[in-house]
Amino acid sequence: MYPMVNLSSFSSIHFLFYSLVISLSSTVICGGIETDHEALLKIKSLITRDPYGALTSWNDSLHLCDWSHVYCGKRHRRVTYIDLSSQSLEGSLSPHVGNLSFLWTLSLGNNSFQGAIPQEVGRLSRLRQMYLYYNKFKEVIPTNLSGCFNLEEIDLSYNELVGSIPKEISSLTKLTFLHY
Repeated sequence: MYPMVNLSSFSSIHFLFYSLVISLSSTVICGGIETDHEALLKIKSLITRDPYGALTSWNDSLHLCDWSHVYCGKRHRRVTYIDLSSQSLEGSLSPHVGNLSFLWTLSLGNNSFQGAIPQEVGRLSRLRQMYLYYNKFKEVIPTNLSGCFNLEEIDLSYNELVGSIPKEISSLTKLTFLHY
């Protein structure tokens, strides 16, 4: 996994530096998937009703990339797609969704999510599609969705949102579909 190094040619300072680099590399790699794991469990914890058992596999017995309705990238093995649409889920969307930094698609349509759309969604810079239609989201559309600068499609229709579409959405140059 790691390159072989001829230790006889290294001084102890070089060896310590090399060891630190390897240690930090593995911490970053493990920290990423651990962040995704924690975020998904926090999302699950705020879902109060799961009549079809969509989240049953969301536990420590399987790797999170093997969980139902969760899809990971092949290269980094990070969560890139969550599809929980039409599962009759009830609850609220955890702010920890904003920690899924590799997420491209968030599909939660046709459920009963309520409360506000978390501001933390605005941290998902890789997000391309966000489908939150047919839920019970309230309050306003977060203005910081403009931080999701790769967004191409947003569907927020059939919710209980108030106010107008924030002007900051106009900065999303890749946006081709907006249904409110």
